[in-house]
Formats: sequence, C-alpha cells, structure tokens
Amino acid sequence: MCDICEKFEGNANYVSLIKKMHEADAKRLEHTKSVSSRFDFLSAYSTVKYPVSFVHPMFEARAAYAVPHNYFQSIFLNGEALGNKFAHGAMRSIFFSGKTLMVFSKNVSHIEGEEFFNSFLLLHLEPKEYSITMNNENITISADLEKTATNLLTGKTEKINVKFNFINQPVKNRIVSRERVLTSSQLRTVYDKYTALNQKMASVDMEGYAITVSHFSPHPYMLQLAKDVGYASGRELQEKSYTYFSEHSKLLF
Repeated sequence: MCDICEKFEGNANYVSLIKKMHEADAKRLEHTKSVSSRFDFLSAYSTVKYPVSFVHPMFEARAAYAVPHNYFQSIFLNGEALGNKFAHGAMRSIFFSGKTLMVFSKNVSHIEGEEFFNSFLLLHLEPKEYSITMNNENITISADLEKTATNLLTGKTEKINVKFNFINQPVKNRIVSRERVLTSSQLRTVYDKYTALNQKMASVDMEGYAITVSHFSPHPYMLQLAKDVGYASGRELQEKSYTYFSEHSKLLF
C-alpha cells in the first residue's frame, strides 16, 4: 500500500467523511430518479455494483485556476461534455483500486431544496482500457472506449462511450496565495472573466491558494485532514500528490 493510501484509509475521520458522502449520494440519486421525468438531460451510470463503500484516497482532475465555471477537466459521455462547474457535492476524481483505475464524476444541482445529479458516472477501467504516462511530475491519464454500464435511473444495462484526457502538470512555483490573487492584476484578470471577483474564487477560498496549471488535487476531505495524517498543511499534500500516481503506476508494469 502506498504511503498516501495507508495514511487516509487508516484515518477514522476520513473514512467517516467518505461514508457520509456515499450516503448523501444515495439520497441524491433517489431524488434524481424522482425528477428524471421532468429533465431529459439527466444521466447516472455505473460500471460497478452500486451502492459502493470504498474509502480510497481520491484526486480531482482540476483545470488551471479552478474557477467555478471551469473547475474540472473535461470528460465526455456518449459524445457530450459533462458539466465542469463547481458545486457542492460535485466531483471529478480519479483513483486506483489495485491496478484498476476508477473515475468518479458527479455534477449536482438542486430543486425545491433537494439536491439531484445532472450527471453521475462511476467508471472502472482495467489497465488495457486506459493509458497512463509519467515524466517526473507530468502525468497524463486518458481513455476513449465503450463500456457496459448500469443506468442507475432505469436499472437497465446499456453501452456507453467515455472519453477523457486528464493531465497533471508540476505545481512547484505554480501555486499562488489568495493574497497574491487579490493583488495581482494579471491573476485578477483571469478570475474577473467569470463573475465578480468576490463571488467566484472557489478553490482559492477553500484552500487559500490557486494553482495556475491543470493538476490533480487531493479531494477536499484529504486537504481538510492533511495535518491529521502527518502533513504540515494541505499545500504540502498537494505538492506531494504526484507520488500517489508514481507508486501506483509501478504496479502496472
């Protein structure tokens, strides 16, 4: 087991938070079923038996700067791009279960006070179904394939097409503080393109910094508990995240 897996899978607080996340997702899925007749664009697919109980560390494929309207890197389901927006409960994570790569993508909205999924995708990929390349801290993980999945809204088995190309670029010297974002005219220009600066800094507000390149970010629960498992800060965990992929990629070859 890699060091990051050992630390988080053995941490009771992390395990508790992930279990609560699964419980919340189950409620969202039930509400999604109840409103699916009103919105024909909703989708929910899983290639593994659902519900799930895994508690693995997860890493979000985030876009450069991770602004709310372009928070996640892109993934396509049946030729259509799933939403990239930031929202409570949303996620676009990748992680390993042995040699199997897992992709977990969720887009969340709400109606009448209840949350539901615009899209939900839980995908497992065997080594021959995806590509991973590493050059120091430059990582590319990609796939373009057809899979058999369960439509969680109807219970039917369907064929789905999934395509993604997630990249992690070195974050050293690419992490800037919230204070620098607020005072740098160049960075303000980046954020001001979306909405008023004080409304949409997303990852900057949550983590206290922005990352100016596409990257794999530890799930917010991991950043929240970084000190509990021995890191000096969430930023230190972010800077060492590539070691997770380095360790797991050794199992593939």
